[in-house]
Amino acid sequence: MSQDQAAKNQRHQGFDELNVFWSKLDALETALTGFSEDALSFVEDPIERTLEKIQSFEPSVSIIGQVKAGKSTLMNALIGETSLLPSDVNPWTSVITGIHLNSRRRPPNTRALFRFFDAHEWDRLVTTGGRLGEMANRAGFEAEADDVKSQVQKMRQTTEERLGDEFEKLLGSSHAFETIEKDTIDRYICYGDPDDAEGGIDEGVYADLTKSADLYIDLPNYPKGLCLRDTPGVNDTFMMREQITLNAISESRVCVVVLSAHQALSTMDMALLRIICSVQAREVLIFVNRMDELVAPQEEAPKIRASIEKTLERLGAGQGIEILFGSGYWANHSIDDICDKMNPASRASLEAFFADSGADLSDPAVLREKAMEASGVESLHRAIAKRIVEGPGKAILKDVNNELDNIVQMTETVISMADRKVPVAQKADVNRFEITDSLAELRLNILETFDKDAASVREGLRERLVRAQQAFVVSALEALQSHVNTHGEFDSWNHEPTSLRMMMRTAFTSSCTKLRRKGEERLEDVLDGVQDILQGDLGIYQDDSGVELPEQPEVKSPTNLAKTLSLDLQGPWWRKFWRFGGKKSASKRYKALIESETDPLIDELLTDFFDPAVESTRDVIVDFAIDQNKFVTAILECIDDGASVSRDAKTDLGRIVA
Repeated sequence: MSQDQAAKNQRHQGFDELNVFWSKLDALETALTGFSEDALSFVEDPIERTLEKIQSFEPSVSIIGQVKAGKSTLMNALIGETSLLPSDVNPWTSVITGIHLNSRRRPPNTRALFRFFDAHEWDRLVTTGGRLGEMANRAGFEAEADDVKSQVQKMRQTTEERLGDEFEKLLGSSHAFETIEKDTIDRYICYGDPDDAEGGIDEGVYADLTKSADLYIDLPNYPKGLCLRDTPGVNDTFMMREQITLNAISESRVCVVVLSAHQALSTMDMALLRIICSVQAREVLIFVNRMDELVAPQEEAPKIRASIEKTLERLGAGQGIEILFGSGYWANHSIDDICDKMNPASRASLEAFFADSGADLSDPAVLREKAMEASGVESLHRAIAKRIVEGPGKAILKDVNNELDNIVQMTETVISMADRKVPVAQKADVNRFEITDSLAELRLNILETFDKDAASVREGLRERLVRAQQAFVVSALEALQSHVNTHGEFDSWNHEPTSLRMMMRTAFTSSCTKLRRKGEERLEDVLDGVQDILQGDLGIYQDDSGVELPEQPEVKSPTNLAKTLSLDLQGPWWRKFWRFGGKKSASKRYKALIESETDPLIDELLTDFFDPAVESTRDVIVDFAIDQNKFVTAILECIDDGASVSRDAKTDLGRIVA
C-alpha cells in the first residue's frame, strides 16, 4: 500500500462504525424492496412508507463555534477537502452551509444550491434592525435601535447598489450549479468584504443576501447520507442568521461545538453555552481546535478540559458531553502532504506533542502520519459516528425492523386465511359492512381521544411555562432591587435568565414525555380494537404479543431557548428603569420588558416545537390505524371472495422471514 493510500485510509477510518450501520440498513432496504415486488396489495403503503423512511434518512451534524475558532478549516479536514470552504470567514457574510456526503436525495443536475432570503425576511431586517434592533426597541433604547436600523439600511443600500437590477429577482429565489467550483462558492460564502475587492473580483458578491448553501459531494469510503452543517453561529452582526443557526441545530442529532485553544475558556461564549444547554448532552461534542498554536499542547489540554468541565458543571450541563482536542491546521497539512510547509510555531507544537513518543518527525512519512493523529479528526469522526449509530441510527433500525415484522405477520395471517389454514366464523355470520363501520368508528374515537389528550398536555405545558416566566419576573425584580439598595445605580448588573431557560426546558421535556405516553396508549387502543374485531366478529384468534407498535418520531430540541435576549446583555442598560419614576413604576417597566422578551419563547415552544410533535405522533397513529384497517379488509376479502395468494408472494415472504 502506498503512503498516500495509507494516509487516505487513516482519514476516514473513524467513520467505520457508521459504514457498518449503513450496511445493515442497506440489507433491510434490499429485503424490503425485493418483497415489495410481489407483496399483497394491502401492505403496499406500509412498505412504501418504510422504504421512503430509509431513503430519506440523512442524519445531520451541526458545527458551531466561537469566532476565529477555525470551524471551516475543521470542516474541510473532516471531509478531506482542504480548500472547499473559505476560511477566516467574516461573521456578517457567513452562510449556513450543508455538505451532503454521498447523498441519495441530491436534486437533479445539482451539486451546489444557494438559497436567498425572501422579501419578507429582508424587509424585517431593515424595518426592525434584525433581532438586535428588536431587542433595543423592547428595552426602550430608541436611539440605539435607530442606530442599528441606520447601519442595516446602509448595508442594504450597499447590497442593492452592488447587485443592481438583479437584487429584486434574487429575493426568495435560488441558484443551482451542476458542478462545485471554488470561484462559485466564494461568490456566495464570503471570506472578506466584497466592497473592498479589487479589480472587479466578485468574491462574496451574493453573501449578505444568501440564506443557506447546500453542497453535494461524493467521496469514496465516506458514509452516505450524512450532512455536515457549517453554521454562522449565534453572534453574527444584527443576529440576522441566529434563528437559521438554531433551526439547523434543532434538526441535527449531533452538535459539534468548536472552541479555540488560545481563548479564555473559563469565560466561554455565553451564546454557545446556551446552545449546549438547549440540546441533549449526549448529542453534544466539544472540539478544542487550534491546539497547534500552543507551545506545550499536551500540558495545556488537561487544564483546558478542567476549565470547560467546571463551566459546564456550573450550568448543570456537564454530564455526557465528550471533549476532544486537535487542530484542523495539522489535519489539512497532512491531507495535502505539505507538512514541511507548516509554520515554525505549529511544527514546534507538533514536535512538543510527540516529544516523549520516540517518533522520528524528521521522516516526512512519520510527520504526516503524526500530524493527522494529533489533529483529532479521526477521533472526531469516531465520536460523530458513535452518536449517530447509537441515536438516530438505532432508532431507525428498530423502527424499520418493527415495520417489517408487522408487515410479515399480517401477510402470514392473510396467506393462511387464503389457504384456509385459519378457522373463521361462518360466512353467514360475517357482516362486512358492520365490520367496516366498526373499524372507521374505532379510528375516529381513538383520534378524538388523542386530540383531547394532546390539548390537555399542551395546556398543562402552557401553564407551566407561564409559571416559570412569572417566577423569574419575581426573582429578577427582587435581585435588581437588592443590587440598587447595595450598590446604587452603578456597576454592571444582569440577572441571567439561565434558571428561566432550565425551567422552560424541563417543562417542555416533561410534556413531550407525557405526549409520547399518550401516543403509545392510543396505538395500543388501535391494536386492541382490531383484535376485538378479529376475535369477536370473525372468530380469528391471533397472538398480538409479537406485534410491535410503530416508533414515534424524536422531538426536536427546543433550541429557541438559546436565542439571545436583551436580558442576557451585560452592562448599565438596566439603570433606565430607575431613572424615571419610583420603584413601583420602574418595576412595572422592567416586568414588561421581561414579559415582552419571554412571551415569544412560550409561543415558539408551543407552536414551533410542541405542536409539530403532536402532529407527528398523530400521523403515526393514523398510519397504524389505516394499516390495520387494510389488514382486516384483506381478511374479509378472503372470506367473502375466497381470494388466493400468488406463489410469488409466498416465496418472497419465506425469503424475507428467513
